[in-house]
Amino acid sequence: MGTFFRNALLVQLDPPTVQTGHLREEAGVIAELGPRVVAVEGDEIVDCDGAVLMPGLVNGHTHLYSALAAGMPAPPRTPQNFHEILQFVWWRLDRAHSLESVRVSGQIGALAALRCGTTTLVDHHASPTAIEGSLTVLADGIADVGCRAVLCYETTNRNTDDESRQGLSENERFAYECQAKNDGKFAPMVGAHASFTLKEESLAGCVDMAQQLGVGVHIHVAEDPVDEQITRQEFGCGLMDRFQQHGLLDVAGSILAHGTHLSEKDYALLNERSDKLTLAHNPNSNMNNGVGYTPVVRLEKPPLLGTDGIGADMWREARTAQFKSNDAGLPLSFGKPLEMLGQSARFASRCLNAKLGLLELQAAADLVLTDYRPATPLTAENLAGHLLFAMGPEFVRHVMIDGHWRLKDSQVVGCDETALRANSVEVARELHQRMVNL
Repeated sequence: MGTFFRNALLVQLDPPTVQTGHLREEAGVIAELGPRVVAVEGDEIVDCDGAVLMPGLVNGHTHLYSALAAGMPAPPRTPQNFHEILQFVWWRLDRAHSLESVRVSGQIGALAALRCGTTTLVDHHASPTAIEGSLTVLADGIADVGCRAVLCYETTNRNTDDESRQGLSENERFAYECQAKNDGKFAPMVGAHASFTLKEESLAGCVDMAQQLGVGVHIHVAEDPVDEQITRQEFGCGLMDRFQQHGLLDVAGSILAHGTHLSEKDYALLNERSDKLTLAHNPNSNMNNGVGYTPVVRLEKPPLLGTDGIGADMWREARTAQFKSNDAGLPLSFGKPLEMLGQSARFASRCLNAKLGLLELQAAADLVLTDYRPATPLTAENLAGHLLFAMGPEFVRHVMIDGHWRLKDSQVVGCDETALRANSVEVARELHQRMVNL
């Protein structure tokens, strides 16, 4: 027994495909699709009535620990630069987290993603005063809602050296936990904050651990010039030179988030290592922090597309990626963000050992049924125009993940959203008070 989606406009973003027909899901994967597919006795029948049915979206770089940030206390003084934004805003928030607030952040962040048609999250977590077990409780919160995720803990020396050791230990512990389950729901990476907050032994430890575990490193790179500046002051070399010395650029499946202030030489090196490394582009967050524009047009391989914790709306992120490139005078070819969304799905697919972002046989039944019935012709050739100028999260109606309904008729299924949000208000109040006390 499965689910039969009848009379759908079947849309895949990358490579772009559009066809009219039906789709049948069974046992968590796509069993059949096309114009001649028929329902099997016992199937649940969903009449799509000509609306777009598409794979769930993937957020290629986010921070769920910021899911309870809305309305948080103002910083003690107005930050004057990116380093102060970190010190007075985000590093206060992550230090205030408890294991309870980490789990609730996972719940609320996953709920936001679900309502935007995002079914998989590639997250970079930090909670310096609640490190041990934090990735498991974060995964538990995400699992309460039903999303998939690729998780890591942010190794850093910015507070204490012991924090770095604990961070590495948490990455290792969670990796073994995921590998033991091997269920396609959660996968590990080794997290690192950024070069400028990592001592030599910490950076080396991240690279060694990733190689031993067979996973990638997830690290912020050149989000702001401060990363390069402090790296040169402390370690006597540039960012990419330091990474090269430590072997990070040889760790397959690694994410370098942002890359906003890399040099042309650095981008050439990234292109040389594109079989191992991928950049994560976060245009809305970059604008919010005032760090500048990432010249992704220099990349030969599309980057992942992420929100960096500034919301969960991948439709908005795709639009901003396109529009901001024009505004910056480094225009991307029209529709390039669809390739970025596709790259995010391919990356998560490799981590989770599941076929995500595709409408094809045996692909994961992570499906978004929208209310979008195009008012103009929709084809593979003009799909980008629809996605960037007309479609959006307001059209998300049903979401299925791994063959299970998680959103139906715009109502969350499988958990009590009202109760989760009521509890989050109390947890967030305590979290915000701890920020004040810091």
